[in-house]
Amino acid sequence: MILEVSRGHIRVEIKGRKITVPGEMFFPPNDKMGFAIFKDEIKAWDSPNDHDALTEDEVEEVIKDIQQEFTQGGHTLEIE
Repeated sequence: MILEVSRGHIRVEIKGRKITVPGEMFFPPNDKMGFAIFKDEIKAWDSPNDHDALTEDEVEEVIKDIQQEFTQGGHTLEIE
């Protein structure tokens, strides 16, 4: 579930853990929001789980969660 979207990150909660996903907001021509995620910068959960490195499967789960919510809202998501 997306908790927060800012110009430079999306904050998500999955299974009780939170993560801040770095990226950049943009505005595509369809008058909706767009966001580019920097996949290589998704490395660890937020505190208090910040010592837990993410597995590749967890990174994909985070991205899939964001994609689903963006698709439902008609927004654009790019993975870089």
